[in-house]
Amino acid sequence: MGYGWWCWIIPLRGGDVSAGIVYDSRIFTLPEGPSIGERLHAHILNHPVGREIFADAHIIEGDVHALSMLPYQSEKVCGDGWATVGDAAGFLDPLYSPGLDMCSYTSYYVADLVTRHLAGEDVTPQLRLYNEHYPVMYRYWFEGLYKDKYYYMGDAELMSAALLLDVGLYYLGLVIPAYKNPEAALLDLPFQGRPGRITATLVKFYQRRLVALGKRRWATGYYGKHNAGWRELYVGFSPDPSLWKLVRKGLFRWWKAELTNLRLMCVPSAAAPATTDSAAAPAEA
Repeated sequence: MGYGWWCWIIPLRGGDVSAGIVYDSRIFTLPEGPSIGERLHAHILNHPVGREIFADAHIIEGDVHALSMLPYQSEKVCGDGWATVGDAAGFLDPLYSPGLDMCSYTSYYVADLVTRHLAGEDVTPQLRLYNEHYPVMYRYWFEGLYKDKYYYMGDAELMSAALLLDVGLYYLGLVIPAYKNPEAALLDLPFQGRPGRITATLVKFYQRRLVALGKRRWATGYYGKHNAGWRELYVGFSPDPSLWKLVRKGLFRWWKAELTNLRLMCVPSAAAPATTDSAAAPAEA
């Protein structure tokens, strides 16, 4: 990860490796080059992990593609005799793979709706709820997890705090109920009712704060100050009380960053490095 971007590296069968980048074009641009593949390769080689893996790699011509403006949301997701689910209804961001969650909830909801309709039930209320709540769910998910996140994801301290809080609260709010009663949990679209709104407000609050901290760190030259040599492994996120330990760790790391920010408020802005330079990215994450 770096300022405004993150890369995926996925080993494939036969020795090939899928590599790609997702970035915020407002704050990051790929290095110049004769092709999109060469530009991606040049960027990856700027990073110590990228150099170790891809120093001798060769691009498979014709297998490198660039897509923009992928996030979208349907204004209407169902009607008389039709309904959309998964990516057909909307797409957010591949970070955290939210498409799998959106697919699970929407597919389960629509499958139940179709079953009820075939059984002769009046599903008008369910259709209305789906149309009304889907954009709410999409907006809360976007504003809580992805809006402006690229401003701080290259700082290991801030991004690790976000990871612990994002995934920890996701397990507490969605995964644990689904484990206890999957049939009921998957019929309740996320962020419904007062508890859902409270959770969304909480997540949006710490998200906005981390964005603000990231911007100040970048402006003062503190961004990624402790990235070098960063190593952090988790036992794993499990739907049990151990989640609270990870959430507390995330809260502590966020509050520690807030204290650092108080000191940085007295530091004059410094010249920020070029956004194509990945030196500020964690050595490992």
